[in-house]
Amino acid sequence: MNNRGGIFAFFLILFGSAIVFLQIHSMLQADRFHKALEKFVDNLIETESPAGIGESVDEEGSGDWLIWSLSAEPGTLNPMHTSAGVYTMWVVKGYVSNNIFEGLLKYDIDEMRLKPHLAESYNISNDGLEITFKLRDDIHFSDGVPITTDDVIFTYETIVDPNIDAASVASYYEDVEKVVKISDREVKFVMKRPYFKSLEVACLDTTGVMPKHIYQFDDPQEFNDRISNPIGSGPYVFEKWNVGQEIVLRRNENYWGKKPKLKKIVYRIILNNTAAIQAMRSGEIDFVRPLPDQYFDLARDEEFKKDIQMISYWTPFVGYFWIGYNQDRPFFRDRKVRLALTHIVDREAIVKSLLKVPDAEVPTGPFYIKGRQSDRTIKPWPYDPEKAKRLLDEAGWVDTDGDGIRDKDGVPFRFKYMIVSGTYLHDQIVKLVKDQAAKVGIDIIAEPYEWSVFQQRLLDRNFDAVNLAWHGVVHEDPYQIWHSSQIGGRGSNYVGFDVPLADHFIEEARKTLNERDRNKLYHRFHRIIHEQQPYTFIYTRPEQRLLHKRFKNVKTHAMGLNIHEWYVPKEKQKYK
Repeated sequence: MNNRGGIFAFFLILFGSAIVFLQIHSMLQADRFHKALEKFVDNLIETESPAGIGESVDEEGSGDWLIWSLSAEPGTLNPMHTSAGVYTMWVVKGYVSNNIFEGLLKYDIDEMRLKPHLAESYNISNDGLEITFKLRDDIHFSDGVPITTDDVIFTYETIVDPNIDAASVASYYEDVEKVVKISDREVKFVMKRPYFKSLEVACLDTTGVMPKHIYQFDDPQEFNDRISNPIGSGPYVFEKWNVGQEIVLRRNENYWGKKPKLKKIVYRIILNNTAAIQAMRSGEIDFVRPLPDQYFDLARDEEFKKDIQMISYWTPFVGYFWIGYNQDRPFFRDRKVRLALTHIVDREAIVKSLLKVPDAEVPTGPFYIKGRQSDRTIKPWPYDPEKAKRLLDEAGWVDTDGDGIRDKDGVPFRFKYMIVSGTYLHDQIVKLVKDQAAKVGIDIIAEPYEWSVFQQRLLDRNFDAVNLAWHGVVHEDPYQIWHSSQIGGRGSNYVGFDVPLADHFIEEARKTLNERDRNKLYHRFHRIIHEQQPYTFIYTRPEQRLLHKRFKNVKTHAMGLNIHEWYVPKEKQKYK
């Protein structure tokens, strides 16, 4: 009996150990996948995080307003809209914080890793195809209505609705098969295939969770037409939008989480950059993103710097400035022509003489220049007008009638170059490119437009050539901008780039979870962009900001500035 009992006990222990082992194994599998999704974030930046420039928070410093100068007016305050650009995101998302809309997870701005926010926890299945979120039980929208998984599902279903003007966001959800409600507090995203950004996509980081009871619609056009009065769960609420003047947010006193110190954020619309600096000198403006040449000059103005702090830092959000060529036009269908146009632009001169940012660089592709997705072995095409002439000759663009303008099949090489009006740097770059193009027999006509008109023509692909900047992100997926499927339907492939091999690398990289293998694919894609030159990549540079010194606890993080940390001591507050 004792022997048989011992054997029984032995097998019972063995069986229990096996169960524990399987549980641990399962946990490790899930953890491995989780790490595969996020591991590359750890090494995304090759340099150390910038040092803080602030001081500890004064708990008595609650109050005052931040007056933020915007050089263009947002076309919408709905982050889901295709027309929601960087100005929209600065208003509704703050900077790297969330002003109005919040996601289920939120990036830690130093670690650059997603962590629970509206969700208290999440779980990723072993195969990576199911992501389950459990919502906190204390969250609610600014009107006091609790946030449930119905709001999460509504937000997702609205994004992917083909009748909603959300093509630029919807492209990231193509790998989502469905979203399943488990309960009012648990929801599951089911993926069709592995996607390295699946966690970021599923947590609704870009748009935030939208309240169904506010935004639900019978006619999709109702949603498309709603560009103002945003309502979310964040620490600020919308107060007013005086078109052409300002957008005002006030602190959400009903916020479920920790409230920021500043009572209001006022986004003042000042289209003229010189006027913005004058307003800062007179104390009307607190926070400005200056033009690079302005920053250069002001850094040498000791009187200005008595009250204003100069902030410069690298972050994955810096993006890059480019000239793009609409390949629907006969001039730009030939790769040799696009390469010739790059050879006539003296980009080093732009960086040194016009930009005046010592740390600026000439990029060669669409990835963060200091990140691992970028292939740093690729070098910029040199300024070489003679090489440009040979390429144009080979492409059949020659001056047949002796008028100084190249032509082909009776069509003169004359095109319009669209820019945002009133921007000094853009004006100067156009003049430089126009002069250099004339020397090789190309006639360029500058075509400036006010931002809202410019943006609409861009979405409609109603331009010959255009200059613009793309804002960067932590996890770059080039699908939205470069995949051929994004050429029509208000997608962001404005220039009509269509190379099947590039599509292949983009698609393969999306489902490759291993960072090293994924970056190998992106390096090959980068090489195609470099050879094809759909853009002439002009420059990338560190971010530069001007901020009044009465604001304290101002720190630079790996992801940038967090305005929710700032405060003003009682004795220095200006607004009540």
